[in-house]
Amino acid sequence: VVRIILVTTIGCGNSKDATPESTYEVLKDVILAKNKAENLLIKYYTNSNWTIIRPGGLKSEPMTGKAILTEDNTVLGLIHREDVARLVLEALDSSKTERQILSAIDPTIESSFATEKP
Repeated sequence: VVRIILVTTIGCGNSKDATPESTYEVLKDVILAKNKAENLLIKYYTNSNWTIIRPGGLKSEPMTGKAILTEDNTVLGLIHREDVARLVLEALDSSKTERQILSAIDPTIESSFATEKP
């Protein structure tokens, strides 16, 4: 295995506080399972080149091309599924994303999540 990209969600690990409590409670079982996957990747793939991408709330419209990856674990927002796919492909070819945990959002999409932050 040359490269591993794991897509989880904002709310996992050190980004838990970015998720509104009401959202976290609804998605708790899913977030905990994805958190377990992150921990296993980090623990057992110490010699591998991995990246964890944590997208915000997913939308199904066509991509905007304006989504970003950020090391900021406090961000919360929306992102189109196609933009997540594009960011995953870009991360595969970028040495800057190696062994990084990154959040993925589209700052151009308005989100009520931003006003719900704890």
